[in-house]
Amino acid sequence: MFIIVKNVINNDNDVWVILKRSNIIVQPLSMRIIRLLINNELSTKEIKNILNDIPQATLYRHIKKMHNIGLLKVVKEEIIKGIIKKTYTFEKNSGMLNKEDIQKMSTEEYEDLFMQFITVIIGDFKNNLENNKSFKEEISFSQAPIYLSEKELMDMDKEITQVLKKYLDNKKTEDRKQRLLSFIFMSGDKD
Repeated sequence: MFIIVKNVINNDNDVWVILKRSNIIVQPLSMRIIRLLINNELSTKEIKNILNDIPQATLYRHIKKMHNIGLLKVVKEEIIKGIIKKTYTFEKNSGMLNKEDIQKMSTEEYEDLFMQFITVIIGDFKNNLENNKSFKEEISFSQAPIYLSEKELMDMDKEITQVLKKYLDNKKTEDRKQRLLSFIFMSGDKD
């Protein structure tokens, strides 16, 4: 099982973080936790404050499972009033594929990868509809046919990457709300 979590920009090489651990990843709660921890270090209490729609026992149990299979790592432990406070982050080395690895995938594996990517997007969209009263102002989607040579496509991809680099490592603050941006490039022509 593979799920793309985030396109990590590494100089000019695209490296896709791919999760290959277990069915726990397909669960929407797992994806929400992973997105929170990709560029952050948060305690279970801080995660609970952000994901306040999830029952505490469910959330803590899920975090423990994710840690046990290597998706999350503990970056700090403190003892506060006899209780161990753990701070987690996403384990970026929990599964990575580069362009070469992707090239080796069969058509079926690549289709499965894409279908899981779309499933995650659908889950995020559904979550927004259910939990975001202003979703019509905050969610947009479109598809536009554009005509590009291979060089133009590569140039556009580099330009988009440069824009994204500026924002990818932003941390959550009082005035920053997490936004999900999904791109799909594919040929629109039949030939």
